[in-house]
Amino acid sequence: MKHHSVTIQLPNGSAITVEPNPNDADKTLAYLLEEKGYGLNTRCGGRGLCRGCQVYSQDEGSSQTLSACQIKMEELLERPCSIKIPHSSWHDHTLHGVSCFDIRLQVSKVKQTGRGVALALDIGTTTLAGALWDLSAGQCLADASIANPQRKYGDDVLSRISYSLDEPTGLIHLQRTLVDQGLATLIKVLCGQASCLEGLISQATVVGNPVMLHTLLGFRLDGLSKYPFRPAFLNQRSVQSAEIGLKPGMPLNLLPALGPFVGADIVAGVLASGMLEAEASMLLIDFGTNGEIILKHEGSYLATATAAGPAFEGGRLSCGASAKAGVVSSIQRHENEWSYVLCPGSSDEANGISGAAYVDFMALGLETGLLNPFGRFAVGYPDVSELIADGDSEHIIRFNDTTWISEADVAELLQAKAAIGAGVQVLLEIAGLEASDLQTVFIAGGFGYHLNPAHAIQIGLLPAIPLERIDTIGNAALGGASLMLQTDFSKEIEVLCQNCKLIELNQVSSFSDHYTDALLLEEIE
Repeated sequence: MKHHSVTIQLPNGSAITVEPNPNDADKTLAYLLEEKGYGLNTRCGGRGLCRGCQVYSQDEGSSQTLSACQIKMEELLERPCSIKIPHSSWHDHTLHGVSCFDIRLQVSKVKQTGRGVALALDIGTTTLAGALWDLSAGQCLADASIANPQRKYGDDVLSRISYSLDEPTGLIHLQRTLVDQGLATLIKVLCGQASCLEGLISQATVVGNPVMLHTLLGFRLDGLSKYPFRPAFLNQRSVQSAEIGLKPGMPLNLLPALGPFVGADIVAGVLASGMLEAEASMLLIDFGTNGEIILKHEGSYLATATAAGPAFEGGRLSCGASAKAGVVSSIQRHENEWSYVLCPGSSDEANGISGAAYVDFMALGLETGLLNPFGRFAVGYPDVSELIADGDSEHIIRFNDTTWISEADVAELLQAKAAIGAGVQVLLEIAGLEASDLQTVFIAGGFGYHLNPAHAIQIGLLPAIPLERIDTIGNAALGGASLMLQTDFSKEIEVLCQNCKLIELNQVSSFSDHYTDALLLEEIE
């Protein structure tokens, strides 16, 4: 049988041609592209479960939508065809996410006790963020963030735990990918920005959820795979970077975690927010793939983690993307017309939608009658059109040829919203508080920088409190890690750990009711 070349159009406007090769016949399109350095968004680990790597195939006048992780090259090479990769399927390794943060801790509490150049690292499930500091001057030399390259093994911690257990070399792959492709790259970017030699970095403070820190150090994840969870470690510890094959040589100081899924990242966030010294009732929500929530009341703390998933960071959504140039940062509706604002940058065409913009859409959709409280599109609504993918039909609202929002997207976001909302309600319930008792709700994570708090309250994502009580503080985990480089807050953090009660939501009988209630698009009182 004669085989033909395949032209593949990339999202950046360029194209590559794949010539017939018998050695490639049994490879999937996603695998072949990964080999060539053009990785796709195989967030389910290439199992064909997530539609994250969908591509458009055109041949002889017909077109179809395919999952690149399932289609074999032999099938594509049988006839002349071209493949187009949409932005939503692109495994984006460019800088994105948020490495900016605001510190709410009193400046008088921060004392410059160190010297030289030091590194703060926040190892997130979706994003790796870092800040390079001149400790002598107390000056941030550079900050940056990149995608966590582990995403190709799954877009949440549970997927990566499963990968480490199911694959004989899974844990090794997770560690090497994180260190060699992730942290080493991030350090190069930071040093490049600061015009600083990597060898000058004398130490690093590292935060992240326990799964990320376990994979960093190469600890097995068996203890985090089922209840009762028994992580290999939660305590503060220090290791030499050479032990994990990371250059330059320096001590890596890992902050302690509060529980199996409540990590050092939110411990650092509490430090940056100033909650440690505050007396009023406060709540901190870290919007990440592994959503973490901590409540302070009467000098003690309640903390929990909830499986929000990556939707707020654009994951698992048809056109979802982390906020960067060309991505929709907010959505408006005026005189029956949808409009949007793009994140600042060189791009003037929408090529993705941020999590915050999806929140705008849901609030406005509910307000205008496009969406009912269950997140379904109103039958006959003039903006609704139909999209056929993999033989299935779904209703969408289209903004341009490559950007739209579907009912399935809204359903995914409602589940993420319900996870956060129910977690908050459980903590308030245990503390005997109402939302109105909270003096401040801190919003941590890149998601918050573009978030319209009024819209978030309207759909029940945030507690119904006055807008002036909501404080967006960016990447608080990176902020806290940076503070630890300058002043040793170990004693204060130890007090936090001793006075914090971990709430496991699966053991709270009311959680399922709160979750079900929160699946509705409405304000939570």
